[in-house]
Amino acid sequence: MRIRTAFFLSTVALLLSGCGGGSSGGGNHNPPPATPTVTATAPSNGATGVSASSPGITATFSEAMTASTITSATFTLSSGGSSVTGAVSYSSSNNQAAFTPAAALASNTSYTATITTGAESSAGVALAANYTWSFTTAAPPTPVTVDFSSASQTIRGFGGATAWLGQLTTQQAAALFSPTSGLGLSILRVRIDPTGEAANNWVPANGAWGTELANATEAVAANPNAIVFASPWTPPVSMKNSSASQPYYSPACSPQQNCGGFLDPSNYAAYAAYLEDFVSYFQTNGVNLYGISMQNEPDYANVDYESCNWTPQQMDSWIASNASVLSTKLIMPESFDFDPVQAATALSDPNAEPLVSIVGGHLYGTTPAYQTQAEGLGKDVWMTEHYVQPAGAQPAIGDAISMAEEIHNSMVTGQFNAYVWWWIWDNPGLSINIGLIDENTSAPSPTYYGYAIEQFSRFVQPGWVRVSATANPETGIDVSAYSGSGHVAIVVINASAGSVNQPFTLQNTTVTSLTPYQTTANGGFQQQTAVSVSGGQFSYTLPAQSITTFYQ
Repeated sequence: MRIRTAFFLSTVALLLSGCGGGSSGGGNHNPPPATPTVTATAPSNGATGVSASSPGITATFSEAMTASTITSATFTLSSGGSSVTGAVSYSSSNNQAAFTPAAALASNTSYTATITTGAESSAGVALAANYTWSFTTAAPPTPVTVDFSSASQTIRGFGGATAWLGQLTTQQAAALFSPTSGLGLSILRVRIDPTGEAANNWVPANGAWGTELANATEAVAANPNAIVFASPWTPPVSMKNSSASQPYYSPACSPQQNCGGFLDPSNYAAYAAYLEDFVSYFQTNGVNLYGISMQNEPDYANVDYESCNWTPQQMDSWIASNASVLSTKLIMPESFDFDPVQAATALSDPNAEPLVSIVGGHLYGTTPAYQTQAEGLGKDVWMTEHYVQPAGAQPAIGDAISMAEEIHNSMVTGQFNAYVWWWIWDNPGLSINIGLIDENTSAPSPTYYGYAIEQFSRFVQPGWVRVSATANPETGIDVSAYSGSGHVAIVVINASAGSVNQPFTLQNTTVTSLTPYQTTANGGFQQQTAVSVSGGQFSYTLPAQSITTFYQ
């Protein structure tokens, strides 16, 4: 019995080695092809709040698939037993199938996606079983209600500054200020150079006042509705106090006294006359200044550029005793972070308050906020300077969205009357890409910052009013609305990653059609097909990461 068993085992071993089971065998058997599986889906199983207009339905496979087997018969979508019509595609680069509904899905509805066993891998192996997953779409967007009979602040305009940029060309001015072929800007902020001499009415020998006058002349020529205001970064050095208790702050300045220090109280009257000289210089040469500031950022010390420090009490004292000589509107305090304390003393002084026409401020390190005291007194409130560095080398759609949101918040939350960006064009010598147009002086093009402000400035001109609108109907959606000169404009920002089918209700207007103008990652400022307004209502699909202005 033992002999037979041993013989049998040795025979089996011999047969196995002959079939390739050993290292010296002659045959070679490959493993069978893998059975494909679904490794990921979008939306994920059980997902809620899925966009009804752009659900992004995809399935990713573990294996390369045969494209001809990925069809509307093997990749289906249904709800409540009813099939959804759609197109199916397959990408071999990532083994992913996509189902694109022919129309927007129903809101707040459960859907089931299915991949059947008819789907096969490139090796001809089918799924082992049907694969299904479910998701629920988001509730319908909150309608935006715009009431054109409910007016808020009067808009003075939107613009930027040319301080230190040099002289604008006619082409640059048109690209910036023309309401038909340009951005439609309506405000220019110019700098008052401090290097003039009293004997020459303070007009600088270096021609700096003339450069800014030329910029103002070009701006008004391009847009007759444009207004110009001026800001000093420092009084003339001869008027400042450099005592040990009130020192200058930056030895890097030339002359050193340009940076920091205080205006000597004995020169308060002379400083008022100096500002009025600038007003007269512009007026004599054909440009009426809308307003003049007493100081740029009086509360921002220790800087290495032209500056001068003022306390709220000093500003109050100067205004009460000297501002009456100005023949244009006084702007103050232009605080660097829109600190209301900087204006509070003057606005609380009955001798100073009537002489203040505009409370200006900047948004560095802060966000737009309602200026309770100033606006309660009926003062215009202007955002007179801010900029944000782009996330990349050049501004892109994300930067445009951020800027548009800041303008929206300035108009709606702050209820500001004006919004003024910092540098108006990209000067290559300054190596900072924040301009509203690029550095080309003969054929300039808007940057994405320019496209963002254009969605407001191209339509909303000085004298228009902001009207009531549902400001934030959904997360990521911002809406503001305006009317004037027989026209209306509704600016809508969609900062979200998906498109949104947004409904609108218009009250107290006879508008029957609106033309959308759109800024997206695919285009800067593009006119779209007009939309009909029926019974005061319309809906519009807002692309992801977009700014859209509806205009009539």
